[in-house]
Amino acid sequence: MFRKQFKNLFLENKNKKFIFDTINKKKTSFNEFFNNSIKISNYLLEKENLRRGDKIILKIEHSALFYEIIIACAIIGVIACPVFQSINSFKLKKIKELIKSKLVITSKNQIYYSTNSELTKNFYKFNYNQEFLIIFSSGTTSGDPKGIVHSLGNVIDSAKSFSKLANFKKNDVFFAFWPQHHMTGIFNLFFVPLVLGSTIVFCHEFKTFLLKDILLSTKSFGITQLYLSPTMCSAVINFKSDLLKNFKFTRKINVISTANILYPSIFKNFLKFFNKRIKNCYGLTELGGSLTINLSSSDKADFCVGKFSDDIKVKCKGTKSRPSEIFIKSKYIMNRCINYNFKKDDYYKTGDIGYLYKQKLFILGRIGDNIKKGGEFVSVTEIENLILSINGIKNSMAVPVKDEFYGFRIKLFVEMESGFKEIDIMNKINLIFDKFLTKNEIPDDIIFKKNIKKTTTGKNIKYLYSN
Repeated sequence: MFRKQFKNLFLENKNKKFIFDTINKKKTSFNEFFNNSIKISNYLLEKENLRRGDKIILKIEHSALFYEIIIACAIIGVIACPVFQSINSFKLKKIKELIKSKLVITSKNQIYYSTNSELTKNFYKFNYNQEFLIIFSSGTTSGDPKGIVHSLGNVIDSAKSFSKLANFKKNDVFFAFWPQHHMTGIFNLFFVPLVLGSTIVFCHEFKTFLLKDILLSTKSFGITQLYLSPTMCSAVINFKSDLLKNFKFTRKINVISTANILYPSIFKNFLKFFNKRIKNCYGLTELGGSLTINLSSSDKADFCVGKFSDDIKVKCKGTKSRPSEIFIKSKYIMNRCINYNFKKDDYYKTGDIGYLYKQKLFILGRIGDNIKKGGEFVSVTEIENLILSINGIKNSMAVPVKDEFYGFRIKLFVEMESGFKEIDIMNKINLIFDKFLTKNEIPDDIIFKKNIKKTTTGKNIKYLYSN
C-alpha cells in the first residue's frame, strides 16, 4: 500500500512541471523526475554496489540533482546523510565513523543515469518505516551535533500534515534556495511541494549579494510561498532604502519565517516597508519538520508561532511574564538519534521556552535565554529584540555568562550596518536601555563585532561566545 502511495506522488501529476531548475534552465515533470531517480538508483546498485540499509554522505554542490539522489536512495532502501559542502575534514571524518557510511558523494559529477530504467527488486521491500534520512544538527547551542534519523513514511506524512495546517494549495509555487543539508531545504522546499503536487523553482543557494535577484525573481516565476529566515528578513529590510528601493511583493505571495525566532521589531519593520505580514512557523528536525504556523491577519507582533495540528500535543506551564520549557509529542518524531538518548513515546524536551494562549504557541527563546540576574528574571531575547529596533544595527546577540555574585552577567554582541559610527550607535543603545530596561536587564558588556558567527541559515552560534 505505501509503495503505491509513494509512486502515486509522481504518477498522479506525471505531466505537470515539478522542478524548474533556473541554474541549468531545465524543466522536469513529476514523471521525468521519478524516472531519473529510478535510473540513479540502478546506477548506485550496479556501479557503487550499494545495498539496502547502507548509508551514504551527500556533500555535493547545491543542485536540483540532489533531490533525485535522495529519492533514488529511498527506492533502494539506502539512507542518505546530507552535510554542508564546506564541512571541515574533522567533522566529516567523525560523521563517517558515527554512521559507518559506505560512500561519500562529493560532486554531482560522481552520479550517472543508468540505462536501466526499471524499478529494482529492492523497491518491493520498500516500506513506511524504512530509515531514509540522517540530518546532523548544527549544534548552535551546545556545539555537540546529533544525528537525527527519520523514516521515509514519517517525512511524507509530516509534510502532508503541515501542508494542510498551512493551507497550501496544489497550484502553489515554492522558491528553493535554502541549503539542502538543512531541514527547510529538504522538508519545506521538497517534500511539502511533492505531496501537494506543486511546483518548485530551484535557484542558487542563498547568499546576501543574491538577495535582490531572488526577490525580483519572485515576480517573474510566480512564486506564492517564500521561506525566509529572520536574518534574511532583516537583510531585506536593510536593503529597502538602496537595492530594493522600488520593490514590492505581489499580493498572492506568502512570506514565511522559519529556522529562528522572528523578533517583533523585524515583523513590524517588514510590514511597514513592504506591507506584507510575515507568517511565522515553528518546527524541530527531531519532530519531523514544521509543526505550527501563524496564519493570523493581525498586525500584532508578539512571538506567536501559531496553531498546531491534531497530530501534535504541547505541554507548557509558562506565562508571558514567566515563560517555561516547551514539551511536544509528535506522531512524526525521529526513529532514533545518534549521540543522544530519548524515549520515543514521551513528550520531547525541546529546549525552547514560551507559553500557550488561546491554543496558540508563543516562543520566546531557548532555556538559557531566560535567566535570573540579581534576583530578577531577565529575557535576553527581549534585549535582542530591543536592540534590533535601533536604526543602524544589523544583528544582535545577548549571551548570558554565569557569575558567582550576580548569578549571570550579560554580554551583548552588536553588528552594525555600513555607514554608521560606533559612538553614535552606542549613544542610541544607552538611550534605549535607560528608557526600557531595569538595572539588572542592562547588559554588562557591549562588544561590537564586524561579523557574528552564524549557521548557514543565519542563526547566531551563541556557544562560541559564552566564555
